[in-house]
Amino acid sequence: MLADFGIVKSWGSQMDEKNELVKYAKAFLALQLQASSPAEERVKPEILLTRAGLAAREIADLLGKNQAAVVKTIQRAGKA
Repeated sequence: MLADFGIVKSWGSQMDEKNELVKYAKAFLALQLQASSPAEERVKPEILLTRAGLAAREIADLLGKNQAAVVKTIQRAGKA
């Protein structure tokens, strides 16, 4: 009955939220570690966020970039 009012979340919904939080925490950590690395070892943030499990759309939103530009950066990195 409480679930009918949106008070109780389903187990699956809670796990989805947890997975999203973990994904963003990994992305944040990767960016922080990158910022403390020497300049010659740095990787573009688009690549780090991709490795952390974010989709191109999410990366574009986070970085304030066009999704097509993010996709192109990821594709270029894959060819290098």
